[in-house]
Amino acid sequence: MIDSHCHITDSRYDSDEIVSSFEKDGLEAVVTIGYDTASSHQAVSLAEKHERVFASVGIHPSEFTHEDGFDGILPFLSHPKVVAYGEIGLDYHWDEPDREIQKRKFHEQMEIAISARLPIIIHSRDCDGDMLPILKYYAPRLTDGLVMHCFSSSEELAKEFVKLGFYISFAGPITFKNAKKGDIIRAVPDELLLAETDCPYLTPMPYRGKLNYPSYVRYTIEKLAEERGADFETMEALTAKNARTLFKKITEYEGRK
Repeated sequence: MIDSHCHITDSRYDSDEIVSSFEKDGLEAVVTIGYDTASSHQAVSLAEKHERVFASVGIHPSEFTHEDGFDGILPFLSHPKVVAYGEIGLDYHWDEPDREIQKRKFHEQMEIAISARLPIIIHSRDCDGDMLPILKYYAPRLTDGLVMHCFSSSEELAKEFVKLGFYISFAGPITFKNAKKGDIIRAVPDELLLAETDCPYLTPMPYRGKLNYPSYVRYTIEKLAEERGADFETMEALTAKNARTLFKKITEYEGRK
């Protein structure tokens, strides 16, 4: 299994202890995500220590209440274990940061990621009206891939993103009893489907309400298999293959070992 989006540098974890159980848990690799300058540094440091850990760097839209520039993460863009830029995007759930600030910083980071030839991890919350036009604008230049992380919007929007060639990643909420996401899950073609935990958040059933862990990506994969009429082994192999296809540096790194 590959957890394509997690936050194992979170202070609630003993990161080294979690990584030490990856083999037992059936985890081939994880991508631990940077969401500000400090967490991006931590993600790279953890990836340098552990073969099965890869990192992304970027600044989450909510962090622009105190973050401004990107100088602190630019040196990592060519790092062999930095497999993506993100998570970046828009988050209109709260009143702050100002939406115009978020959009400006989003555009700036899109340009950085495109120049760095890195896949992009998108955070999108309560902002569909702005997100789709922005991504359509950039789509012709997105030659290194993009994933809509923890997708929670409509089937119609999923189909729009699929038309643009974007990956769609699902997390623990699809396992919730009231999720009713089957049509959306089935709308994504095999080659654009990813699984993630977003741990420590969004813990899947049967552990909802408790701390989430990378190994719990198993429950998301099980639900994807159920909704798509496949067995677990097929879905596990598919989502792992897609993660390696999008995050090419995982394959490149493993090939050098």
